[in-house]
Amino acid sequence: MKRLLTILLILVFAVSASAASAPPQTKPHQGRQEVYNRYSAQPDLSVAKIDGFKLNDTVKVDVLILVADNAAAWDKLCQVFDIRSQSSVSTWTGKGDHPETRVKWQGKPSCKVIASPARRTLCMYYIDNETEYESLMDYQMDLMSKKTVKNN
Repeated sequence: MKRLLTILLILVFAVSASAASAPPQTKPHQGRQEVYNRYSAQPDLSVAKIDGFKLNDTVKVDVLILVADNAAAWDKLCQVFDIRSQSSVSTWTGKGDHPETRVKWQGKPSCKVIASPARRTLCMYYIDNETEYESLMDYQMDLMSKKTVKNN
């Protein structure tokens, strides 16, 4: 009985020590809900949230998508997000709660924005770390290569 108690105490200590050494869990993407609320209230926009969008077999990220229902709504998004090109896709890294504010990727939680004028769409991928960032870049490259092959 004493031996069983010792084993249980060691297990409890090991579990609590590993939990204490684990990185603190923060509420991910607190700004995403704010961005969703900000744009979902606008009548000429369709807004969708996707939790756990699968980039590959092991990496999932949260995504927020804005689709302008008409040219005027798209023009307004272009002004807010400083989208200058209407002929090609634009991309940048933005703050999670203000994706229109461009920031340099530094391995911290942020938002990768991809703007498609042809589709009047903004996709905001909420990324937390280098693995998610690289997986998103691989995912986008894969999409582009499939589109190139399909068009040939």
